[in-house]
Amino acid sequence: MSLYHQQKHIPFDDYEAFAEAYVKITESNSHNAYYERPAMLSLLSNVKFKRVLDAGCAGGVYSEWLINHSADVVAIDINNKMVQLTRQRLQNRGQVHQADLNKPLDFLEDHSFDIILSSLTLHYLKDWESVFKEFHRILLSKGLLLFSTHHPFMDFQFFEKADYFATELIEDSWNSFGDTPVRVRFYRRPLSAMTSALNNAGFVIKKIVEPRPTEECKLLYPQDYKKLSTKPWFLIILAQKESCS
Repeated sequence: MSLYHQQKHIPFDDYEAFAEAYVKITESNSHNAYYERPAMLSLLSNVKFKRVLDAGCAGGVYSEWLINHSADVVAIDINNKMVQLTRQRLQNRGQVHQADLNKPLDFLEDHSFDIILSSLTLHYLKDWESVFKEFHRILLSKGLLLFSTHHPFMDFQFFEKADYFATELIEDSWNSFGDTPVRVRFYRRPLSAMTSALNNAGFVIKKIVEPRPTEECKLLYPQDYKKLSTKPWFLIILAQKESCS
């Protein structure tokens, strides 16, 4: 069901080309501002004086919220433009680095974070177990990992896939970030693959949340509210690093 037409497309994964538009739109749109983000933030009860890694920071919306709530923040993103935008937003109030979650985070020390937050980033990675093991390494004992990703049922149904249990690459086209459609790639996988990767990396799942849109979403985006009220779009998981016995 990808919306491909005979038009010129931006190359795959070229977020440099639409980073500013992405950040601007997702700050106040239905799916991010009034659906995913409120649910994520509701699971962060107390971040004061906590050291938090924002893994896949995009334009730094979460990093800014965390800093405004007295957290010590390190933000990372693979995209250079997103890193620049986050630095502009934070104004030297946190550390911001360009880094690839497909690779070891060697510049981050063992047992150095209380919380890792990753918003709508992990579906761009094929291998979750490796990145979860790296997250486990840098978290303190009983540290928390909070992340959101595409809901496995949504990807399976929307893209009309034959095998729900497969982990496979999806190609899609986004039309909301300018005149030129943006082609993107990400991975879909079943819920069991997500939970197994967490367990194998040494995490215990504390909560699984299927968000519901807020009342603000109903007022501002009534059509999206109706859709998000009946179809699961994103999935949020809160996990904790197992303490060593």
